[in-house]
Amino acid sequence: MTITNNTSKSYSIVPQEIKNIRAATNQIQLIKEDLQMKLESLNAEFSNREIVAIEKNEAIKQLNERVVTQNYELAKYDLLYFTEYSAQNKYYKMVVESPITEEAIRIVNIIQENEYIGIVVYPNAVHWNPVQRPQQMMLDLAKRGYLCFFCDTSQSMNIHKEQDRMYVISNQSHLLQALQTYHVLVLNSWLMQNAWIEHLPHKTIWYDVLDRVDFFSFYDKGMLAAHYQNLYEADLVTYSAQALSEYVSKRKDAVYLPNAVKIEDFDLNNQKISMPEDLSPFIKRGNKTIGYYGAIEEWFDVELITKLANQKGIIIILIGHCGLTDIKFPENVHLLGPKPYSELKNYTAFFDAMIIPFLVNDLTNAVSPVKFFEYCAIGKPIITTRIAEVLKYSGPGITLVNTDEFTSLDSSFWRMDTRATQHLHKIANENQWSRRTSTILELSESIPSFLPVLANKAHDQTQVNVFAATFLDYKGENYYSGGAERYLVDLHEVCADLGMNLNIYQYGHYSWYRKYRDIDVYSLGHEKLDMEEFTMENLLSFSRRFDYMVKGHSMLNIYSAFFQSYPNVAHPSIGISHGVAWDSPHSQFENGDQFWNVNERYIQSANDLQRVVSVDTNTANWFQTVSYSTSLKIETIPNYVDGTEFFPVKREEDGKIRIVYPRRLYRPRGLYITLAIVDSILNDYPNAEFHFVGKGFPEDLQAIYDKMEKWKGRIYCYHSEPEDMHAVYKNADIVLIPTLYSEGTSLSCLEACATGNAVIATRVGGLTDIIIDNHNGLLIHPDEASLEKAVRTCLNDPELMKKFGENAIEVSKAFNKNIWKERWKHVIKTLLQEQGIAGVSNPNSVHHSKTETIEIIVGSNAEKSKWLPYVSSCLKKGMTIFIRSEQEPDIDLSFARVQWLSLDAEVYFAPDTVKKFV
Repeated sequence: MTITNNTSKSYSIVPQEIKNIRAATNQIQLIKEDLQMKLESLNAEFSNREIVAIEKNEAIKQLNERVVTQNYELAKYDLLYFTEYSAQNKYYKMVVESPITEEAIRIVNIIQENEYIGIVVYPNAVHWNPVQRPQQMMLDLAKRGYLCFFCDTSQSMNIHKEQDRMYVISNQSHLLQALQTYHVLVLNSWLMQNAWIEHLPHKTIWYDVLDRVDFFSFYDKGMLAAHYQNLYEADLVTYSAQALSEYVSKRKDAVYLPNAVKIEDFDLNNQKISMPEDLSPFIKRGNKTIGYYGAIEEWFDVELITKLANQKGIIIILIGHCGLTDIKFPENVHLLGPKPYSELKNYTAFFDAMIIPFLVNDLTNAVSPVKFFEYCAIGKPIITTRIAEVLKYSGPGITLVNTDEFTSLDSSFWRMDTRATQHLHKIANENQWSRRTSTILELSESIPSFLPVLANKAHDQTQVNVFAATFLDYKGENYYSGGAERYLVDLHEVCADLGMNLNIYQYGHYSWYRKYRDIDVYSLGHEKLDMEEFTMENLLSFSRRFDYMVKGHSMLNIYSAFFQSYPNVAHPSIGISHGVAWDSPHSQFENGDQFWNVNERYIQSANDLQRVVSVDTNTANWFQTVSYSTSLKIETIPNYVDGTEFFPVKREEDGKIRIVYPRRLYRPRGLYITLAIVDSILNDYPNAEFHFVGKGFPEDLQAIYDKMEKWKGRIYCYHSEPEDMHAVYKNADIVLIPTLYSEGTSLSCLEACATGNAVIATRVGGLTDIIIDNHNGLLIHPDEASLEKAVRTCLNDPELMKKFGENAIEVSKAFNKNIWKERWKHVIKTLLQEQGIAGVSNPNSVHHSKTETIEIIVGSNAEKSKWLPYVSSCLKKGMTIFIRSEQEPDIDLSFARVQWLSLDAEVYFAPDTVKKFV
C-alpha cells in the first residue's frame, strides 16, 4: 500500500519535472539564439572593421602616393627642401616664442644638477638605437665631462639618462626652450636639423658630413645650397669618408675623421654572454653562421647573401630593420629585426664570421661603416665587398670580394691565425672613438669660437635676478648712474643682508657680461636680438629671454620697472614702479579702446605680479582709477637718502649762487626748459651760475655746450659718480628738479633736501610726496615760465631760500635709507614665506662663490697657440675672462664668462689677475 502510494506520488511528479526541463530547454535555446545574434553582430562588426581597415590602408596608400607625387613636383622646381624646412622652421619659431614649458624647466634642473665643462647637443635625426657615430662621440664627450643631449626621433616627451652627463631626450622642442640661455656645441650631420638649430641663440656649430648630400631625403638644389651655407658658417667641419672630400673642398680646414669602435663593448672575453632566445633555433652544430647587423636597405647586396646562403652548411643571420619588403631571402637566411646596441655582443658571440654586404657604388664608397671597426674588435673573420673605406684595411682576417666573381668561401676563411687576429685588433685599437673625440677637442680648442662653449655660468641657488631696461648702456660700456640704477645698487645691499645674491639682466646689442663693483650685469641680447630698433616686438623678445633665463634658476625675480614683466612673469615676483613712466607727451587718447591698447601692458603686468613696490603714491593712485583691486597689492616704499653721506655743511662765502641741475641730461628731466631760462637769469643776476651734472646723449650735450660758449665761466657741465654727488649738493644753493614726465620720488630731490638746498621741483609724479610747496621748496607747473619765476623768487629772497633749506633737512629724515632697507627686507621675506621658500636662515653664514676674474691683454703679435689654451684652461676652472685686444673685438665671441673688449673699454671693477701676451 505504501509502495503503491509512493509510486503514485512519484508518477505525479514526473510531468512537472518534464515541464520544468522543457522550460529550461526553451530558456537555454533563447540564450543560445541571443548569443548567436550577438556573435553574428560581432562578426559583422569585425567584418566592417576589416573593410574600414582596408579602406584606411588604401587611403593611406593613396595619400603616400600623393605625397610622393607632390614631393616629385617640388623637387623638380627645387622647392622640396625649402618647403619642409620652412614648415619646421616656423614651428620652432613658435616654440621659442611660447612660454617656457614645465618639461623645459625639468631639463634646466638637470643642467643645474650636473657639473660639466660645456654642453653638447645632437638634434633630432635618428633613433638612439642602433648606436652609431653621433651617439658614440657624445658618449665619450660625456665621459670627459661634457653634458650631452641626444634628441631621439620620438615625439612623446621622455628623458632617459644613458650614463653620467649623457641624456637621451625625445620631443626636442622642450630642449630648444631649455637651451635658450646657454651656449652649446651643436653636432650637425643632417641638413634638416638646421630648422631647429637656427633658433638656438648661442651656438658653436660642428658640421659632420657623413654621407653624400644627394643621398638624403628632401634632396634638391635647395638642400645642396644649405649644405654649402653650413660649410661657410660652421666652426668645425669633419667628414667620415675620403670620397666625401669633394663636398667639403671649400673648407681647407675640414678634417677627415673616419668612424671607429668602442672596443670594450665588443670584448667577448670579459663580459657575461648568454644566447638570445630568438637566435638559439638557428645555431646548429656542424653549420657555420655568418652574422650582419645594421640597416637592410637598397644598398644591401642581396645577390652576395644569396650566393653565400646557397653553400652547404652556412646559416646567415641578419639583424636590423629591413626595408626590402619585396625581397625573398633563401630559407637559411634569418631576419631577426633590430636589436639594442647593448645586446649585439650576445648575438655576435655565436657567429663564426661577420659580413658587410654592400653594393659598390658612389653612395657606399662614401660611407665609413661603423660595423667594420666593431667587427675588427670582435675578432672574427670578415667578408666584405670592396667599398672604398675598407680597402685600405685589407689584410689577414679580412676577405674582400667582388659579387660578380664570387663563387664560394675557401675553408681557410674560417680560420683566424695569429696574424689575422693581430691585424684586426690593430685596426680596432687605432680606430677608437676616444681617439676621434680627442681629435675633435684638439680642433675645438684651437679656435676662439669654441671658448663660449666653455663659458656657461653656474647658477647660485640664492639668486635674485633683476630685469631692468638699462643699468649699463646697450654695449655694456657706460654706467648710466641714474636714480633707477643707483636704486639697484642699494637693493643689492638689501639682498646681501638677507644672504642672497642680486644679478641684473638688461637690454643689449649682444651677449655681454660686466661687473659693476660686486654686481653681475648681463645683456640679454644676442646675434639676432639687439636694441637697434626700439619696438614692442623687440621688448617682448627681451622679456621672453629673461623668462627663459630665470625660470628654474631664481629664488626671486624682480622687474625694474614692473611693466617689463609683460607678457610673461616668472614667480616669485616683485615689480618696482619708479614712478608713472607712461605719462609721456604721447598720452593723448580719443576713446577707451585707445587708452586700453596703450596701457594694457602696465595694467596686465601689475595684475600678474605677486607684489608691486612703488616709490611714490602717484602709481597707486593711478591704478586705483583703472584697476582698484590691483592698487591694493601695491606697497609704497618711498625712495631714500643716506643722512651719513648727504648732510649740510657751512660753505665758504665766495659771492656765487650755484644753481644745480643734477639729472640725466635730456628732455624728460627738464633740460630744455632749464636751458631756456639760462640767458635771462644769467643776464639779470651776475653772481649766478648754472651747473649741469649728469650724462647725456651727444645732441643734448651740444645744446649745453652752445650755452657754455656764450656764457664762459658761468655755465658748467660735468659728470660726477654717485659716491661723489654729495660734494655737488654741498656746494649748491638752488637745486632744480624740473621733470616734465616719468618721475618717482627722485633721489636727486631727496639728496638736495638732506643737504639743505632750496629745491624747485615740478608737480610731476612722486615729487609731490617730497616737496610741500612753500615749506621745503617750491612746487611748480612743468613749464619754462613757472621755472623762471621760481628761480627768481629764490634769488630775490635769501631768507626764503634759507627757510626752504632748513625745512628740507627735516623732511628728508622721513626718507632715511635704513627705513627703506628694512621695509624692503620685510617685503622679500614675507613673499618668500608665502611661496614656501625658506630663504636663508643665517645670512652671515652664506659665502657666495666668488668667480675669479682675469683680464688678458693680447698684443697684435701674440700667437694664438699661446694665449688660447690658457684661456680655455681658465674657463674650465670656472674663471671669468675679459680679453682685451688691439684688434677690433669680435662681439659674437662674447658670452657669459668670456668677454672681448677693446683696449680702451671702461670697466667698473678691478680684475683679480692681469696677464699679457705680446
